[in-house]
Order: sequence, then structure tokens, then C-alpha cells
Amino acid sequence: MAMLFLVLVVGLVGVLTQAQDESSVAFYFKSEPMDTWVSLGDTLTLSCSTSTDVEKTWTWRKHSSTADSTGEVLEGSGDVLEYGPANMDLDNTFISCSADVFGTQLISRYALVRVSYLDSTFQVEPSDATVSAGSDVVRLECVPPGGNPPTFVTWTKNGEDLDAGNSYVDPLGGLNILNVEQGDEGVYTCVANNLQGEAPVSSRSATLTVSGTTTSSTLPVAYDVSFAYSRYRITANEGDAVRVLCGFIGNPTPTFSLDIGTEGVETSAYNTWGTISSLSADTTSVTCEGRNSLGTQIMNIPVHVTGTLQVEGGRVVTILEGEELTMVCSESLANGEPIFSWYKNGQRLDGQTSRVLEIANPTRTDSGMYQCFGATLYAKEQSTFAVTVSGVVAVPVKVTVTSEQYGLMGATAQLSCVGEGNPVPSVTWHRKDANSETAMPITQVVYVETFTQVLAILNIDNVSMEDDGVQYICKGDNSDLYDTSVIYRADSSITMQVVDPIEPSISLPSSSSIKSGTPLTLYCSVEGSPPPTIEWFLNDVLVEGAEDETYVTDGGAGIYKCRATNLLGTVEQEVIVESRPTYSGGEIFLILLITAFLLVVVVVMLLILVRRNELERRMKEANAKDELLLENEKRGYTPTTPQVLAMTPSVPAASTNGELGMMQEGVPVVTEVECQTPRSILSPRPQTPLNNPPPV
Repeated sequence: MAMLFLVLVVGLVGVLTQAQDESSVAFYFKSEPMDTWVSLGDTLTLSCSTSTDVEKTWTWRKHSSTADSTGEVLEGSGDVLEYGPANMDLDNTFISCSADVFGTQLISRYALVRVSYLDSTFQVEPSDATVSAGSDVVRLECVPPGGNPPTFVTWTKNGEDLDAGNSYVDPLGGLNILNVEQGDEGVYTCVANNLQGEAPVSSRSATLTVSGTTTSSTLPVAYDVSFAYSRYRITANEGDAVRVLCGFIGNPTPTFSLDIGTEGVETSAYNTWGTISSLSADTTSVTCEGRNSLGTQIMNIPVHVTGTLQVEGGRVVTILEGEELTMVCSESLANGEPIFSWYKNGQRLDGQTSRVLEIANPTRTDSGMYQCFGATLYAKEQSTFAVTVSGVVAVPVKVTVTSEQYGLMGATAQLSCVGEGNPVPSVTWHRKDANSETAMPITQVVYVETFTQVLAILNIDNVSMEDDGVQYICKGDNSDLYDTSVIYRADSSITMQVVDPIEPSISLPSSSSIKSGTPLTLYCSVEGSPPPTIEWFLNDVLVEGAEDETYVTDGGAGIYKCRATNLLGTVEQEVIVESRPTYSGGEIFLILLITAFLLVVVVVMLLILVRRNELERRMKEANAKDELLLENEKRGYTPTTPQVLAMTPSVPAASTNGELGMMQEGVPVVTEVECQTPRSILSPRPQTPLNNPPPV
């Protein structure tokens, strides 16, 4: 009986699992970005597509190498990327796309991007030459401009493409003309070409003159040393177009043949060159043969094909909880040993670098989309596994409304809810009016099922005030795994609020200064309809739990950002908070001491300046008075300033004849004012001669 019960359980779970798989969001890439060339300055265009029509989020990334798993996010337009103008920084990089459906993410292969160009300046151009008829070989030299992919050379003679049986182009670009004849005379031009369609570039023209004759001897077929000198070989990626050259010398002139061993080959009329339109991964060499009456020579040209890698193993995996899960990723045609990595729903699984991924005891949470990536230096390919782990224990349904309750007047509102359980429940939306409850039409609901959940999105077109206050109910149900008559039910509701659409706006001061360690209250004035949600950031890092208009800092400086979001968009504004420096008691005393010293110095300097100015003023006044007195004395003029006339008694005085005389009365003497006036030492008052007294 126990064995029969186990068989019945396994069979029941298998039936439920099959039903679940039919509606799951296991999806795959229908097309992935492919390796491509883009001309320098043009726009790169790549595309992606998946097996599901459910709305998804696309992300495009540029990777510097196959080892770069993070890359640089590019601005793409859905499943199409248009990126340009292309520059040389884009050359030899890789592009990937990723598609996200309700948390299930897939990453594409890495597409190699190469930028093509052709320079215009030749490194060496052909020169005029004169040669005698019958010469074994004459070579017109030419080294073409650089380019990507590598430039190849063709020649013209007298303005016409040259394809003659007695000439070939060597790997260096030179034109070799065998067993020269009079008819080889003409004007030759070297033309640089590019297999990615860049415009050809022509060199200067050179004139070949054939004059006279020379005796030539027969010569067996021999190798052209330029092939050995240049180590001629073909190196290109799988799918590339390549040019193959063939050439020997000999007399009589050899006939040439090329054995490339693949389809899609264009050869010249005389097999001196061939173009492979798409290089195959299994091409290892090309055979060039030259033959004349004296013998045959064969040259095997090595072919190295890079960028080849195939990764296989993707499939649908369905197991029960507890069963061992094994996924194997195989590769082939790799250039070198590949490196493996594993992803689940777009997230890398750390430590998983083997080609085999094993999960010993999986649960329902291990369900999802797994990807194995194999990478070499030249390529990175992926394979996808859709894994469903079915539970053996029933989990009753749980329903949660996940959308906001606001609807914009005249717009389309989307209400969403998630149903969880084992088995995955069925979910429906209902509208509850004042007196009735009606199920919403299935055409208005979009369902997205993952391996363990179902998302139901209700679209309400042209929202009006009639929808305001209406209750919408999301209902879900599932059954017991072992008794389908047991039904589990759950519901969750939301009440619609209809608002006029107003884009969010923010008012926030631009800067602030605080004492270090002192909390600062920032107020972000936010307006909008529906009411915006608020987030705060410090130095571009989200502050968890800060969702109000008012935010109190912890006293630290930095760049604080307030971001407001509603259904119409997002706005944000920054405020720079700088902390004022704090000082210890000793630092404050030192600052005060230095300040006092500086004040004393300033006061002393001011006093010195004042004293100096006063002395200069007095000196100027004294000099002016001395000059005035001196000028008066020279003119014999006595100032009319108030004077005291001293009438002194007669005093005998010595006269010129030896007799005593008396001073005349009324002769003025020095006034009191003059006595009080300082005299300059440099300009002493001159003596008045006694025989020429000043007039009274």
C-alpha cells in the first residue's frame, strides 16, 4: 500500500507539474546579437528577441573582453540597440543584451564588434621602371595603407583591372610580372581594398617601360621569397571574408591553382588569388600550386580560425523536491580551453566554474532559468536550462496586491497582484460597487506566471471619477495536492483614488553649514499628484527608512539628495552640507594668543605711523617759517607781527674812530614770538651788519 501511495503521489505531482510548465514563463532567446563589423563613424545596430510576447525590460551592455561580466550599460531602445557614431574604442569589444520578465532574467551571448576603416596614405607607392624584354621577373613595389580588416591590393594597367596569366600580387602588395614582354609596357596603379566595403584608395601611377631584349634561360617553378619573408598565413574569425594569394616564379610562366576546400570562393581567372566569403571553422589550410614544363611546386598556406565556440546542453528540467539536479554544459570547436560560469535568473552563481552544475537537495526556490556560459579570448556563448522543482507538500494560496491605489484622471490605471502557492494558484480580479461585485473581463487582465508565482495585471482604461472610491479585489485559489476537493482561497483588495495628474516638484536649500557632529534637519518640500514617494540619499547611497519630507542628519557632512517619484515621473535635488571645524581648549587659547599678538602689532604700527606723520608735519612747518624769515631778511624787511620795542638807555659803544657811541633809540630787538620759533640748524639766521642797521 505504501508503494502504491507513493506511485499515486508521484503521478499526481507529475500531472500538476506538466500543467504548470505549460503556463510558466520559461522563455528563451529566439535571436541573439551576432558578431558584426561597423564602419568608422557609422551607427552600430544590433537586435534581440525572445520566445515570449510578455512585456519585458531590455538592457544592453558593452564588455571590454569576454571576462568582463559587468560591462557598461548602453542606452538601447527595447530589443534594438543603435549605438554610434562608432569610434576605435568600440573595436574588439563585446555587446550583450538581457531580457527581464517579472524577475526572470536571461543574458545573451557576447557579440564581437569590430570597426572597419581604410587609411588614405600609402606607406610605399610604385615608381617608374625600365626593364628589358625577356627578363625573368620585374616587381613594382607597393605597400598599402593600414586598415581593419587588413588591407589587400589589386592593380590596374592603363586604367583597367589587371588579371594576367604572367603576373601575381605578393603578400607585401608588390606586383610581380613574369617573363616580361613588350606587351607588359604600360601605366600601373596600386589599389588598396577592404573586404568590409570601404572605398578603395589608389596610389600614384607608375610607368613600366620595356626596351631592348635579353636572353633568358628556362627556370623551374620556384617559391616567391616574399611569401616566406612575410610568414604568409590566414588568421581571421569564423565567418569572416578573407583574401588568399598564390604566386610562384618560373620560365616558362607557371600556371596557378588554388584548393581552398570550401564553398563560397571567388577566384581570379588565372587562380592567382581567391576570396572566401565566409571562413569556416574547419578550414585549416589552403593549397597553392604552380606548374610549368620543368616541374611543380606546392605551397600550403596555414589558416587559423579564431572566435569559434559552441556551447550546448540547454533543456527543460522538471523534478520533485529532494531529487538531485544535474545540468551539464558541453562545448566544441573552442580556440583554447574555455572558462565556464553559471547564472540563475541573470545572477552569477559564485564558485560555479565547472561544466557541470549539481544541486543535491533542490527545493521549489531552486526553480528558475539557469544559464551556462563558456568563454575563450575570442567568444562567449551560452546555453539555457528551464528548471522546475515541484513541491511534494501543498502550500495554500496567498494573494498580495502590489500596486498603488492611485489612478490618473483620463489615463489607464494598472492594478497588480501576486498569487503564490503550491500548486501555482489561479487569480482573478473583481470590482465591488456599493451593492454588487462583478468579475473583470479576462481581456482586461494580463497574466505572467513564473515557476512558483503568478502575476495578474488589471488594466482600467480612461479612468474617471466614477472609479474613485471603488474597491477592486484580487482573488486566488488552488487545491490540495492529494485531495483536489480541498480548495484553498485568499484575496486582497485595493480602493481606487482618482487624482488629477501633477508632476512632482521639489524645493530644497542648495547648501548648509553645521558644526561637526551636530544633527541638521533638512526639509524637502514636495508637491505632486498622486502624492510622490520620497527617498533620501547621502553621497548617492540610499538612506534606508528615510521616506519623509523631513530628514535629520547624524551631523555628518556630505551631499544629501531628495528624490520624489509618482506615476508621472521622478525629480531630485541636492543640498551640500559642510561641517564647521571644532577646536580644543588649547587650540582656542593659542588662537586667542595669536590674535592678541597681531592686535598689539597693529596698534604699535599705527602709533608709529601717527608719530611719524606728526614729526613730518612739524618739520614742514619749521622749514616754511625759516624760509620766510630768510627771505624777509634778504629784502631788509622786518615783519609787522606784534613786537615789543625796548627803549634801552644809551650804552657806550665802540665806534670806528675809537670813540664810544650810544645805540639809537627805537632800534627793534628780537620779539618774543621770534624767540619761541625754532630754527633749523641747516639754515641759521644770518648776522645783521652793524654798519647797515635795518631801517626803523
